[in-house]
Amino acid sequence: MKEVTDTMRLEAAAALWEAVFELLNNRGGVKGKRAQVQAARERLGTSHLRLTVIGWVDAACQDWNEVREDQWDRCWDWDWIPEWLSHNVVWSDHNPTLMPKRIIPGKDA
Repeated sequence: MKEVTDTMRLEAAAALWEAVFELLNNRGGVKGKRAQVQAARERLGTSHLRLTVIGWVDAACQDWNEVREDQWDRCWDWDWIPEWLSHNVVWSDHNPTLMPKRIIPGKDA
């Protein structure tokens, strides 16, 4: 099992926020997500949305720990994090939330 360090948590926070920003700019590759993410940002405000995203760091790091090296050969921050985000966040709620049972890219998907 990989150790989750403070550096990994900080990098996860940055990568998650960057992935959300890519969705806001319609570069996330998931059709229809931009409008949902934009609506969440308009409802919550950018600061609250960013704090919500930061709240997903431990879950993302925990799920990454479930992936063996031979299950994922692409980039963690540019590929795995955005895929994890697209599988595991429900944007249609009042406040974006993580799915109760998460899908782990490289392991489940």
